[in-house]
Amino acid sequence: MLVIGHRGCHYRGYNQNTIRAFKKAISEGAKAFEFDVQLTKDKKMVVVHNLNLSKVSTGTGLVREKNLEEIRALYAGKTEDGFDRIPLLSEVFDLCASYEKKDRPAIHLELKGDDTGKAAGTLIKEYIDSGKLDLDDYLISSFSWGELEGMREINPKIQIALLDGSIRRKTLLPDLPGRDELFSKIFNYGEENFMLPFTTNYEESCAVIDKEVTDTSIAKILKDEVKKALTGGYYNDTLLETAVKMNAFSVNLWYDTVTKEFIQKAHERGLKVFVYTVNKEEDLRRLVELNVDGFFTDYWANSVAFMTKEKLL
Repeated sequence: MLVIGHRGCHYRGYNQNTIRAFKKAISEGAKAFEFDVQLTKDKKMVVVHNLNLSKVSTGTGLVREKNLEEIRALYAGKTEDGFDRIPLLSEVFDLCASYEKKDRPAIHLELKGDDTGKAAGTLIKEYIDSGKLDLDDYLISSFSWGELEGMREINPKIQIALLDGSIRRKTLLPDLPGRDELFSKIFNYGEENFMLPFTTNYEESCAVIDKEVTDTSIAKILKDEVKKALTGGYYNDTLLETAVKMNAFSVNLWYDTVTKEFIQKAHERGLKVFVYTVNKEEDLRRLVELNVDGFFTDYWANSVAFMTKEKLL
């Protein structure tokens, strides 16, 4: 079972998606770490998760509306955990390239936002062509499967992973014209195209919706979509057929909403299954029962130590 450092790590004193966080995960022995890439206004590739900077940096506003100079003036995460600049994608690649092949962690790169597939793909090709990194160093994932197609246009043989488990903004908008301002009030990542409920408890999620929405017909639409997300409604044959058609290496799914039966169906189609993001001991135990191939965690060393002690790895 592959244990993947989620955005590097999230220990006290470390900000996620930073060079220090990546170095920390690697120093602990992580064989793979995951991070996110976006494009700035001036088309530079930076490593940052949320499209809106306010929760992941000392800045505000959308990454795509800032130029690189503005982004580089910010600190990633919280300054009480360190004064870390938001990295360029090339800086992360340079870090990985500094390790010998036998010690080099796998690069699990998530494409965020429009046009990241071709842009990141072009840079990846440069590193491969120069011999700094190898094709098999990479696994590229995205909720926006079109971005994976863009990546494959540049690197036809690179391994890809289809991310799923999120609520699609585009699915809701036709039924809620002009009401998308609600999303940021009732979903995590409510300003983005792919959103998650605030909580995995359906009743609690419904209570959040009822607090913000007085129109019962609109509330029902939102509750139905939350129920679909929390009961694994996005994990279906269409997902698997698309993954197979795209010759994907894996599907990366929300651990709390995926079932053992669906994972078995994925395995039968030759797909690996990685799940995000697992930090609690009771959930780590459940992974063995689910028979997943790997999982993302904010606390790599802690998770491995527990899994080893419990003889789960």
